[in-house]
Amino acid sequence: MKRHMKALLETYSLIQIVLNLLLIFSLATGYLWVITKDQNISLIVGGITALFSFYFILYTDKKVQVENHYFKELQKYTTNVTFYLQSGYNVLKALETTKETLDPKIEKDINITINELRKNAEMKTDHFQKYNFSSVDIFHQILQIKYDKGGNTKDLFSNINKSINFEIVKRDELFRRKRYMKHKVMVMMLIVLCMPLLLSLTAHELYDTFLSTGIFGMGLTLAIYSGIVISYFFMEKSVSDLAIQYK
Repeated sequence: MKRHMKALLETYSLIQIVLNLLLIFSLATGYLWVITKDQNISLIVGGITALFSFYFILYTDKKVQVENHYFKELQKYTTNVTFYLQSGYNVLKALETTKETLDPKIEKDINITINELRKNAEMKTDHFQKYNFSSVDIFHQILQIKYDKGGNTKDLFSNINKSINFEIVKRDELFRRKRYMKHKVMVMMLIVLCMPLLLSLTAHELYDTFLSTGIFGMGLTLAIYSGIVISYFFMEKSVSDLAIQYK
């Protein structure tokens, strides 16, 4: 739980969390009040929607954006280190020069490696594994070989840099393709959500009669609403899966 909260607070500030929750709660509650005509149900289901939608939909989407950013920063990191090594810099100097051009979080991780090199003359890079970028882990294994035994930089790093660049390109292509499909599905979901809303506003007597059937009318209305929210969650989960499948 603590780990999840830390990750959440690294992605959103406390004010952003509160504002997002209030916005979702207000929209959901307002929509539900119009289509159910029941204040208590609107408040309860609106609150559940706010918590569920923020954590499992908005937060998931934001995590993907942040992850994409860090992957591109890691690509820049590996490319720049290789460039400086080819220019005649040693490993320590290449890392020191590269860190200045990167995101503060990546810079902090590079500083851990640099400090370990200065204090103990050891190449510590296992903290980069938190990014789940296997090609960068392989890059660090090759960097270890370069530090321990030397060797031709181009021969050592050429293939792994190509692999990293290929993975970033394919990941971007997959992300754009899934985003496009997501937007199309969202339009269809919006149309479905608008149907009871339009009926409630334009044919309110007929709609009130439908709701007066009791459990059936209210249950069907909430089932459609819940189905849309849950379907959106599964769609967001699919869009966030950007693992590259190698054949």
